[in-house]
Amino acid sequence: MAEARREAPSSPPPGSEERIERLRTLFQAAEPQIRFEASANATGEVVLTVDREDVLPLCRAAFERPELAFDHCRFVTGVDQMDQGIEIVYSFWSYPKRHSVFIKTTVSLADPHLASVTSLWATANWHERETAEMFGVVFDGHPNPKHLLLDDDLEIHPLLKAHPLAPVELKQGVNSF
Repeated sequence: MAEARREAPSSPPPGSEERIERLRTLFQAAEPQIRFEASANATGEVVLTVDREDVLPLCRAAFERPELAFDHCRFVTGVDQMDQGIEIVYSFWSYPKRHSVFIKTTVSLADPHLASVTSLWATANWHERETAEMFGVVFDGHPNPKHLLLDDDLEIHPLLKAHPLAPVELKQGVNSF
């Protein structure tokens, strides 16, 4: 039974193909010059993968175009893909249209700059700050790039996989052999 849970689904969840096609068409009509790849994640939500220079224009269309109406930024986060760079993932929801989208891009470790989307969604402010702090991504145009969680003088980015792990401390009386 445990083996069955580990297997990836052989086909996307029901309805995901229709959602992909509907949002692909809407985004292509809104920004025909931007190239993106549309797919579905494991839960069937639409994922658009774009080049980093196209993130802000695509997000602007998502926010401003009435047929898209993405009025809520659920989160912005990073995923360290090691040699490929840092993948930045945006999650947006439209209350009026009742649809969602993930927008993904990758920034290189050598040049981790990306345009801020805080001018569109105020809620992106803290999400971008946390992503900058944890992964070292610089969100150009961010209004307040101060640290949220770590000391200002800390020069490491804890969620990078290249960050060395600290040695494990054993407290007296715990794990005594």
